[in-house]
Amino acid sequence: MKRPSTSEAPAGSVRQNQKKKTREALLAAARKVLKRRGLAKTTTREVAEEAGVAAGTFFVHFPDVDVLVEALLDDHLTYALEKAIGSLPRRGDLVRRLLHVSKALFESYDAEPELAREYLAASLFRSRPGGPTETRLRQFQDWVTGQISEERGGEPGLDPRHAFGMFFWLYFGTLVAGLRGQMSRRDQLAVLEAGLRRLFKMEESA
Repeated sequence: MKRPSTSEAPAGSVRQNQKKKTREALLAAARKVLKRRGLAKTTTREVAEEAGVAAGTFFVHFPDVDVLVEALLDDHLTYALEKAIGSLPRRGDLVRRLLHVSKALFESYDAEPELAREYLAASLFRSRPGGPTETRLRQFQDWVTGQISEERGGEPGLDPRHAFGMFFWLYFGTLVAGLRGQMSRRDQLAVLEAGLRRLFKMEESA
């Protein structure tokens, strides 16, 4: 019996690598099609054709276009969050840390503004339990509430979960205003900081 060469990759590894490459090709193709057609007119067949794969291959990786678009945004947000949390300022209060992370998220949406506007508009009143957006939001909430609890958890009447909700809607409102061209980055951060300092009753630290 012939033994497999140690230089040969296991069949499972080859299949996984091919599956990963196909998924990346579909994501790259989706970016191109979405820019040409917009979310409402993008079809699974057109994305598959752009990626150079069979139409049925699309459904091996994504159940529909919405999930694919969600995956595109999640790639940006995951990278942005990891980078922002890994580079938190050593000095500064809670508000300063939340602003640092918010700025990184604003910039991640700016990297794909058309895609961000299309998806946010389509998903504003829809959630998909277990999907990338819900998972990422839950992780983001856990991090923010952890930061609040660490610095202000003992403050009477302050529920970190409620504080997160108020922070998130301040963040989301300034995000949408920026994507619509109604607010500059400087104004986004200024409004967000003013709201957070009032929420947490914190004066600006040196």
